[in-house]
Amino acid sequence: MTGAGAPIQAEPILGPFHGLDQDLTRAQMVRYFSPTGDSNKGEYGTLLNARFATGFPEVCKRNTFYPEGGTCLNDGGKMYRVKSRSKSRSYYGKTAASGAGPVGTSENIIDGGVVWRYEPNFNPGNGGKTNLALMTYQEAKSGAAWTGAFAHQIASGGPKKTAFTLELDLNNYWGDYADGSVGPTATALQIFMGGPNRSSKAIGIGQYEQPLAGSTSVVNGIEICCASLARDNTVLDLTGSHNGYMNQGAHPGSAFTDGSASATSFNSYGGAGIGFRHAGSSRVGLQLEGRYSDRQVQGQGWNVDPAGKITSSGETINGNSHIAGSALVGNGLSVASGPFKPAQYIVAKLFPCSPEAKGSLVVVTDLDATPTYRQTSFSGGGSIAAPLFCSGSKWEVH
Repeated sequence: MTGAGAPIQAEPILGPFHGLDQDLTRAQMVRYFSPTGDSNKGEYGTLLNARFATGFPEVCKRNTFYPEGGTCLNDGGKMYRVKSRSKSRSYYGKTAASGAGPVGTSENIIDGGVVWRYEPNFNPGNGGKTNLALMTYQEAKSGAAWTGAFAHQIASGGPKKTAFTLELDLNNYWGDYADGSVGPTATALQIFMGGPNRSSKAIGIGQYEQPLAGSTSVVNGIEICCASLARDNTVLDLTGSHNGYMNQGAHPGSAFTDGSASATSFNSYGGAGIGFRHAGSSRVGLQLEGRYSDRQVQGQGWNVDPAGKITSSGETINGNSHIAGSALVGNGLSVASGPFKPAQYIVAKLFPCSPEAKGSLVVVTDLDATPTYRQTSFSGGGSIAAPLFCSGSKWEVH
């Protein structure tokens, strides 16, 4: 066998037979391949190389031969196909020397020696070109079956090896994909769950052996790399599933760790400006359900116990709150021991006493003169401290 002026180097071996520890006696074809050694040439056990250069329909031409199943575009981008043979009747041939060509939506459009049919369910280039196709049909009593099984054995000893069981590359070095700002979909891996009956999962990642002593499990179940990969969403969930994006299950550490600086972050080591943000409109912003033996919420300097009471550990919680950031406690707030210490302000930094702030209690620390009870006119710059109460329109000294 020769090709392109040079012999094709191949060693086909057909079964049935078996190796030392493999029973391949029921294999239809067996292929053993031994590389020749270190080389700067690629060595492939099996190589399928396809190059698709034709097949995209063009504008319908006059006085041109079209074969059975041939296609062209006409009448504002509609797609037309030469009708398939019917018994002894053939519909292919040469189109008319003049005229508009196929127009309309009929199934029998005569154009010289060609009979076209309008194809409303086909798109240009929808010919389905495939380099490798594996079709498996599993009948009712077939037992377990794999459409494709990849076994990648990693040898022990020697230098560390980079190993990929399957690599999918979608390369775009020839310019932008499709013409215009919006084109068809270019996808490295597409998984369709076909048929009207349900399946259990689209992707399953499992482990069938425990790691050896001193070894660890897989480091990352799924890794999405790198900074330039995703523009809009790392994961876009459009399923409407019962548990939303994911059900985390049980973990000895954090169920969710985000090391980014994004707005939504749990256990964030990346310095996110906001730990958790709910910017939507709903009846409940955050709902905790279950039975807790220790805390509903554990914070830095404060906690919510299983009964819903807010408790303090005595630490200082810093903040630059205005009215925003204030805490609303449902059925009253009791301080079992220790003082109740309102926020402290200088007069110049007081927030407005508006209807929304009615009932607020703060302390000012820089009155310039001894105040009187319910005094509403005062100035700062001194060293006298006093409590203030907001009536909804003015601050009153109390």
